[in-house]
Order: sequence, then structure tokens, then C-alpha cells
Amino acid sequence: MKQQISKQMGGDQIALAEEIDTPKGIVNFLEKRNGLSKFNPKSRYSVTELVGCQRKSLYKQQGIPQEELLADTTLESMWATVRGDFLHNMTYAYKWREMDMEYYVPLKDKKIATVAGRLDMYDWKTKTIIDLKTTKFVKWQIKQGFLPKPEHILQLQVYDTMFSEYMPVENLNIVYADMSDIVTYKVEKRDLTDWIKTRIQEIESAKIDSVIPNGEVSGLCKFCKYQTRCSEVGNGLIDKPLSTPKPNEETS
Repeated sequence: MKQQISKQMGGDQIALAEEIDTPKGIVNFLEKRNGLSKFNPKSRYSVTELVGCQRKSLYKQQGIPQEELLADTTLESMWATVRGDFLHNMTYAYKWREMDMEYYVPLKDKKIATVAGRLDMYDWKTKTIIDLKTTKFVKWQIKQGFLPKPEHILQLQVYDTMFSEYMPVENLNIVYADMSDIVTYKVEKRDLTDWIKTRIQEIESAKIDSVIPNGEVSGLCKFCKYQTRCSEVGNGLIDKPLSTPKPNEETS
């Protein structure tokens, strides 16, 4: 029986607190740590993969083993990881930071997909969502027209669609930072409710129909861990794969 805490005040018994069930998030966390989780990763998408390549998202949904990047252990790649960690400390500039959200998307046949997102920063004074992207040679990339990236713009607009139902959002900012420079872009607000639903439905339908969507080739392909598989399927990566299947794992 749940306990209720009350106090006698002025002749009246005033209820102050009541014992309730432990919050679901804490229970889920403990279950995961103890190997008891029944979490099903299918039909659950991160915002990053949603705005990325559909073929890659399908492979992840299907649970296909990832390959090993040939440059995984180079000094440059290891420094890039650490550099990103250093720069990401800028998120502490705001008290509202690393805010999680789950957004539910109705699909065909009464199915529901989940989109999981995490905001880097939110400025409550100006009602601004701020997304931090750590990279290198920021000014050079801007001069070459590589920044801002379309998928980064989409990512912020998806965040806006997800979070604006629960808190005021008036501005969207992307912050690009390297060890020398910080450059910020303001992104146009767009309601992507229909885009999100269509995007996910296409992937879910591909799973059911056993079809492989075209690869959406970009500069990010060199970091993908499905390069060999993608290049062999066709209508995707055409450059030499920079990843290789792990030992004892087939690509077909």
C-alpha cells in the first residue's frame, strides 16, 4: 500500500505528499544496466540518422553488422575524437543543455515510430535552440561552400518540430567550432511534421518490402560503416570503400 504523508493544520488534515510508482525513466535505466531491458530498437530513429542517408538508416534498422573503418586507429582520427570532446564543453555555457526528447510518429497499419533527439543548448531568454558542430578548418570549409551542411540545417528544423510543442522556440542557430574559430548561422524555421512522417514511412516500407533505397551519397560516406555493402548493392557509393567487413562477417 502506498504511503501518504499528511499534516494537521488548523484542525484540518492536509495531504502533503503521496508515494507513487518510481518514474519510468529511472526504471528503464536500471533495467538496461542489469540486462533486463525489453527495448526494441526497431522503428526508433535518432534525429541524426533521420536527416542522413536512408540506406544507412535501413541497414541500422535491420541490425546489419557495421564494418570497420580503415582509418579508425590513425592518429588524426583519434585526435578528432578528443578535439570534439574538448570543444563540446561549450554546451556548459547554458543551463538548459543536452535536453532529451522522444517524438512519436503515426505510420500505416496503426504503427508508431519514435524519433529520439537531444538538444545541445537552449537559451530560454531568446527562445533559441543552439546546435554545436565541432569540426576543423571552419573558415576554409565556409569559403569552399561546405558549410553550413544541408543535413545540419534539417537537423535543427527537426528539433524545432519536436520541441516546439513543449517549449517556445523562436530562433534556430548552428554553431561551427574548431580550435581557432567559431561561426554561427541562423536557420529558417520550418514545420517538418509531414517530412518526418514521409521519411520514416519510406524506410519502414522498405523493411517490409525487402527493397534497398538508393544511397544518398555525400562527403559523409567516407565515415560510414556500411561502405562495402553499399558499393556492392549499387545506386550508392561508387568510390573505393574505406571500410571493410569484420572477420567472419559476410556483406550479403
